[in-house]
Amino acid sequence: MILMRYLKEDGAEFISHLDLLKNFGRTFTRAGIDVRYSNGFHPHLLVYMSAPLGVGIKSFSEYAVIDTDEEPSTFKEKFNAFSQKGIKCVGAWKTDGKVGVASDIVKAKYFIEGINDFDINEVLDSDEFMILTKDGKEKNARELIYGIEKVDGGIRCVLGFANGLRVEKFVEKLKEKYGGEDIEITKEEGLTTDGLPFENRFKSN
Repeated sequence: MILMRYLKEDGAEFISHLDLLKNFGRTFTRAGIDVRYSNGFHPHLLVYMSAPLGVGIKSFSEYAVIDTDEEPSTFKEKFNAFSQKGIKCVGAWKTDGKVGVASDIVKAKYFIEGINDFDINEVLDSDEFMILTKDGKEKNARELIYGIEKVDGGIRCVLGFANGLRVEKFVEKLKEKYGGEDIEITKEEGLTTDGLPFENRFKSN
């Protein structure tokens, strides 16, 4: 099996999660990468992807596990030769089995542009950061905000990932409170509980 880290930009951030999986299938076929299929009446590619981002969010840190015997170096070369513009493999590592790309990534680092200037301590020193959930209920997501810092051109933050605080909701709340326009969100890293990049455990393979 191969663990792949890939990026989505240059328009690829507008491809939905399901369409991206179909895109992968076409890339594997064109590249001559042999990927195993499931058994049963409706076989599907054995590709396991990290939790989906909202459409329109760029990312330098998406992951997928692909059930293939291809070597990491040739996988990366073949994939990038035939992948769609904006989708690029930036790392590939061998793994002995399915890894938790959807469960083990519990935090993510984001760069956010377009929010008006504000005092980050207003958020960090507060016990509440109320957001609206999908069913329209209010939820206090403050414990899922692990850090915010100002950087040139925007803010960088570490938020809980796929566990109740979608970055879109975080940005929506900031915009509501402080204003902003032409907002862009980029996911920079997927992190484990210890705050380290997810792929660190595979880099020695």
